[in-house]
Amino acid sequence: MSSAADPTAAFLANLRTSGVLSPAQLQEIQAWVEANQPNVQAVAREVNRREWLTVFQIKEVFRGRGRDLILDRYVLLDLLGEGGMGRVYQAHDTRMGRDVAVKIIRRDKLTHPAAASRFKQEIEALGKMAKHPNVINVLDANLEGRTHFYAMEYINGGDLTKMVRDRGPLPVAEACEYLRHAALGLQHASDAGLVHRDIKPSNILVSRDRRVVKLVDLGLARLMENEDAAGGEDGHRITQEGFVIGTPDFLAPEQARNPMAVDIRADIYALGGTLYYILTGKVPYDGANPTEKLLKHCTEPPPNLRAIRPDSPPELERLIHWCMAKSADNRPQTPLQLALALQPFCPRPEVPATPVHSGGPHAAFPARPYAPVPAYPYPVANPAPLSLPPPDEERPSQIFKLPQQESTTDPIRRRGESGFPWGVVLLFLGLFFVGSLLSWAAYKQFMQSEETPPESFTNSEGMRVVKLPGGKFRMGSMVEEVGHRANEGPEHEVTITGPLLIGATEVSHSQFLRVMGSSPSISGKRAHKTQNLPVESVTWDDANAFCKKLTEVERGQPWSRKGWAYRLPTEAEWEYAARAGSEHPFAFGPRVIFGKQAVYLVTEDDPLGIGDDQTKPLLFPSPIGSTDANAFGLQDMHGNVAEWCSDWYKPVYPDTPQTDPTGPPDGDSRVVRGGSFKTPSTAIRSASRELLRPDRSRDDVGFRVVYAPVEIK
Repeated sequence: MSSAADPTAAFLANLRTSGVLSPAQLQEIQAWVEANQPNVQAVAREVNRREWLTVFQIKEVFRGRGRDLILDRYVLLDLLGEGGMGRVYQAHDTRMGRDVAVKIIRRDKLTHPAAASRFKQEIEALGKMAKHPNVINVLDANLEGRTHFYAMEYINGGDLTKMVRDRGPLPVAEACEYLRHAALGLQHASDAGLVHRDIKPSNILVSRDRRVVKLVDLGLARLMENEDAAGGEDGHRITQEGFVIGTPDFLAPEQARNPMAVDIRADIYALGGTLYYILTGKVPYDGANPTEKLLKHCTEPPPNLRAIRPDSPPELERLIHWCMAKSADNRPQTPLQLALALQPFCPRPEVPATPVHSGGPHAAFPARPYAPVPAYPYPVANPAPLSLPPPDEERPSQIFKLPQQESTTDPIRRRGESGFPWGVVLLFLGLFFVGSLLSWAAYKQFMQSEETPPESFTNSEGMRVVKLPGGKFRMGSMVEEVGHRANEGPEHEVTITGPLLIGATEVSHSQFLRVMGSSPSISGKRAHKTQNLPVESVTWDDANAFCKKLTEVERGQPWSRKGWAYRLPTEAEWEYAARAGSEHPFAFGPRVIFGKQAVYLVTEDDPLGIGDDQTKPLLFPSPIGSTDANAFGLQDMHGNVAEWCSDWYKPVYPDTPQTDPTGPPDGDSRVVRGGSFKTPSTAIRSASRELLRPDRSRDDVGFRVVYAPVEIK
């Protein structure tokens, strides 16, 4: 039997050409196959049972990519993570006999002629750095040929982003201890003349026993010296085109304006945002797109920690505000200064490094008694005074103060010393008057935003918005569910607090056209009677732009609320709405009827769909609202067009109960839900999910909207 018709033979052939098994191992597994006549799944299990290949390696071999598992002297064992710059793998160093982490740079990032030179310069600088317990050690690099990579020491653990997703916000003492170590590592990099420029929770690794904290991705940092060696003006252009700019959720204001002009204080800003994230599980500033987030970093005061974590000390909130000051001159001036300021909030020295969680989510890592952040002998503005106002005094989101005047020639100071400070009094009265007006306006806006949510309504564009109660459901699917895929687990409990106001149908081509003035919809241009066809071929950014514009159009309508806006649903909100209280694969039960309950691709021997096998594949989606409504009164949740969600995509869920989850803080792709007229019934289940880059579109992907309160700006 030929290998083309025999999956087992094809798999063995791929094994032989991959080079990942020795001749003796290949001969042994061939003999086992001849003796047992197994199917391909049994062969894969046997190879894994013998610990010859990992699950990741088996999948790559099965896909015919086994040769890519060998990279010079390294054999790739598992995919640890990926981001905008590349992928990181656990690998085995065959020469040294140890496991390492290998980062392979994306080839599309190396298209600029100066990029290879920059990587080489910076990684060589890292190689010359002395070892430090809080900086990942770069062991090897290869910047020749088509594949550029470098090898680092392997840390058996995870990053802070994963830790927060899995456990939720961290205890105060534990979070501060991790950030203290990261600051010490950053100080070491700064002493070597490096600026990281991409500090974020996912770039801080913690070992499984929590004894080791390492700062990673320094290989993509910028040297403070020898700027011209990176390509002069070309080097600047690389950064401006997005080569290395940082993550919008943690980016310092000056880095958003000019990434090439930043110093170590931009990394300190990002450490402050990182500390806020691991204490709250939220990024400092929300936004529909990176541009909106960057604008908030430049214009809005730092977020209030104690509004979300009332168990945290007031001094810690002020420390975060100190780090996230808009002006770099008003932050800690060195990472060491920040590490010393964090010391009072960290565990007492006698506390074991490996905590035992036995007293709730914030019981581990008991801290020293909280103390004001001390002043240090650095020529900078300290966050002092740190004493709090009386308990009954309303605290502003951030207190901005003029820096202490050092020069005796300052005209304001001399004017104050010459007599009664009338200017100061007038300034104070003016600020008090303006502050009172702003406070009253903010209070009115706040009170109006807290109005009773509207009931179900039909807006001015003819979109029905249905009000759903909050509730709990099981998100994802069990492996036993027909059509289950690995990215649907683990199944876990999710609470949607509600009420949730969500579109009863997908946004139509005509609705999109009226609001935006144009529509990218392919079916709308080719099909007849396009008015009620769902809009498709929209990017994630297109969908968000529509939501923003629709919010502006709807202002002043009887159902509108100040402080509310249209947006995309979160992935959890979408699945809650799709299930409509059902625990079956579909809102309608264990199977779905084509044309009546959903529109999808009918196939032979369909395990979940009930339809005519002779039905031809559809060229276009069906008009919105053509199928039955679920128990919540929503249509088109299964099939027709797939729908964008607001969340970044991650291939696994947290394994703990979640309340109103919003997904990971960053990523490469966004979540798409619901399947479409081009996908089989197994792909339109409530739990089915896929990914798509936010700047990409497909002719079977559209969206629906949610109307909800947003943070008052």
